[in-house]
Amino acid sequence: MSISEPDVIDAMAARGSELVMLVCDHFIWAVEQVQHLKYLQRKFNSYIRFIDNKGWKEKFGDMEFETYRIDVVFKYQWDKSFEKMIESVRDRLDEKNITITYRVGGNEDEKNTFYSWTKP
Repeated sequence: MSISEPDVIDAMAARGSELVMLVCDHFIWAVEQVQHLKYLQRKFNSYIRFIDNKGWKEKFGDMEFETYRIDVVFKYQWDKSFEKMIESVRDRLDEKNITITYRVGGNEDEKNTFYSWTKP
């Protein structure tokens, strides 16, 4: 499970009428920043296709979801370019009722700090 496997849903769970999907990102931002963003973009596109195609039906049957959340857990602090990428797809995500949250995991100081991008 990682961003280098774009066609794999790292984890997912149903929380009421929301489908929550996890993205695990263990890459270092200082190295190959452009490639890092491409991996994330492919992963997000895969998750959006999964939502569009109702890929969750295999696991959750006839459940329907009103909203979708993609939780990104980074091993290292993200770069500002990631925030710009998220901003650039805001309209596409809004149309599909998708929210993205992100945080650094494993760092005791930031472990419980979540950053959320939602509709304004």
